[in-house]
Formats: sequence, C-alpha cells, structure tokens
Amino acid sequence: MKIMKSIAIVLVTLLMAGVSFGQMKYKPKVVVVVLGPKNPTLDESIFPDLQFYYTPDLKLKMSKKAASNNSSKHAWSSVMGMGRTSRAESHDFYTGQPEILAQQSVHSGTAYVFDKNGRVNAETFNGKQEYFNNKTKFLVRFNKMKRSWESESFGDLMKSLVKKGETMKPPKKSKTTSHLIGKELYAFNVADKNGKEVDAQSLVKGNSATLLLFLYINPEYDFNKGKESGAGKKGKDYMNQVAQTMAADKQIEPLYNLEKGIFGKRIEH
Repeated sequence: MKIMKSIAIVLVTLLMAGVSFGQMKYKPKVVVVVLGPKNPTLDESIFPDLQFYYTPDLKLKMSKKAASNNSSKHAWSSVMGMGRTSRAESHDFYTGQPEILAQQSVHSGTAYVFDKNGRVNAETFNGKQEYFNNKTKFLVRFNKMKRSWESESFGDLMKSLVKKGETMKPPKKSKTTSHLIGKELYAFNVADKNGKEVDAQSLVKGNSATLLLFLYINPEYDFNKGKESGAGKKGKDYMNQVAQTMAADKQIEPLYNLEKGIFGKRIEH
C-alpha cells in the first residue's frame, strides 16, 4: 500500500511539473526563422523554448490573381489545400530580401542541424510533417556507390553533438547545391521581434547543437478572432475569421511539434 502511494505521489508531482516522458535527453538550441514579417497576432511566449527571428522584407510569391485576393480567400484556399494560395504555399517561391533565400528557394519546413562551429551536420526538407523527436530521420550524407542519401535519427545526432561534442569536417570540394551538409548557413540578416537585425550565422554557432527551422507564417492571418464567440457577428464574417485562425494554426503546427518532440511539452492549440 505504501509503495502504491509513493508511485501515485511521484506521478502527481510529474504531472504538476508539466514533465513529459517524451522529451529528448540531449537537446539542441532551437531557432525558428520566419519567411516573412512577424504576424502581430502570434504570441511567441506560448513556445518558451523556441527563439524567433524574421525576414520582414521577404514575401511569398503568388500569381497576380491570387495576390489580389484578400486574406479571407487566402485562408480558405490554405485550409482546403486547393486554389492559388495553396499552390503558392506548396511551391514556396519568395521575392525580396534576403535575396539569397529567394535565390536558393528555401522552403517552409526546411530544417538544419548545426554543430558548435556552425556547420550543417544534417538536414530535412519535410519539417512541416516531422515530429522532431528522437526517431525523426535527418539526411546526413550522400552515398555515391548507392547514389542515395543516408539518414540518421535526431536522437543519435544529438548524442553525437551534445554528449560527445563531435563536429563536422568541411567538405573537400564545395559544389553549388541545395544541400548544405558540411557547409555554413547562407550569409544574411534576420530581425528579432523588436526589429533589431542579427547575423543569422551567429545564431547557429557556439552551442553544441542548434536546430534551425525555416517556416512561413502568413502575416495577415488572425490567430485569435476565430477562437472568439460568434455572438453579434455576421455569419460570413465569423466563418472567414475561423478560416484564418485554422489556416494560421495549420502553418505553426511544426512549433507545437518542436516543443513536444524535443522538450516534452504538450502545448494546447
């Protein structure tokens, strides 16, 4: 009976402390670079373990007809997964500054793992679908004999970088490619939430391991109005607000996965 009581006390203590059994043992610093300006309705504080930076002069490229639509039409297209806005988000072409990100066609969901010297040890282009837990697979090297990419689990990568302090050797030959393994991050500036510019390369150096995720968040969507009561609102207006909030939540799903998979925190949507 005493043993059962002790177990119950431990479980309650863990629950009250907000501890999850799913958190990673070896954790990276996590940086999120938003492809575009800050959405004023996004509350960064609900993701306490993530560092946010923005590219305010970068814009998602759309067709002329899609660009002329209002934010509500954009939201419905995004939520339904069809239409011109949805196609623009899936192709992920950008215009503006930093020009290097537009030139290299960096996509929302692209993620890199850096060592303490700021060199890319692993990468994934499926960050919008990944859970970012110990089992998540990252590309680590190209096998010339098999002509295919080899992968390694996120947990093993963190063990090598955080526990063992391993670093990546720069490649003997540097070719122009969309893959950055063995290389440093492109040189460009980002802005914090207060608008202060920071060298992006400085964000991924000095820590034993850093995960950087590029993410597109539509700056026009309202994260809050769709969660409010529809009382006193016109039906069409309220449904458009709901669509915006749904589309916005869909775009930031990777942030919830980062908190849950790496830090073991289940954050309510």
